[in-house]
Amino acid sequence: MLVQLTINDLEFPAFKNIIEHLKDGMVEQVSVLDTGEASFVVSSVQVVRERVQQSEVRGSYTDHDSFWDGLTVDSK
Repeated sequence: MLVQLTINDLEFPAFKNIIEHLKDGMVEQVSVLDTGEASFVVSSVQVVRERVQQSEVRGSYTDHDSFWDGLTVDSK
């Protein structure tokens, strides 16, 4: 199961401490993302592939900014 949280920067050390003290095997992966540094985010590779395929079929290509607009991050 994927759960996405946005943690207050000031509270992150305390939150990280909680995660580190959970029993082994409870958390499969932790990714720390700084949204301010991201140039773009995508929901998944599959979504990008689908959008490229749709554009190729239509022969209607969109500009870079429009293509990436609205996609969200997926940690997996």
